[in-house]
Amino acid sequence: MRIGKKLVIAGVIMGLLASMAGCQTLKNAFCSPTVQEVADAADFVANADALVAFLSTLAPSAEVTAVIAALKVAKAVFDQIKSGICASPDQQQAAKAAIQASRTMALKLGYKP
Repeated sequence: MRIGKKLVIAGVIMGLLASMAGCQTLKNAFCSPTVQEVADAADFVANADALVAFLSTLAPSAEVTAVIAALKVAKAVFDQIKSGICASPDQQQAAKAAIQASRTMALKLGYKP
């Protein structure tokens, strides 16, 4: 009887999580990235680290500070994937876009990959 109660409670909690967080968020919490996704994430993390290192050498400005902050957020998404936790497609797209936009800006400022 105790196991049945625990299953009911677990079911209620899962239902609440699904309704509060949305099915996609709940799905991401229980999925595992593929080997290729983890490898791609590692590449994105390395790119973000290199860009942050370069941008940190520039004179501080509001724009540079904002780009570094965006790169850190993007890196966090890919670190999550590297650690085996899925990120939503929207999060991944936004993180990729932040890295690409940062790279474009850095290239204009003398970044040499």
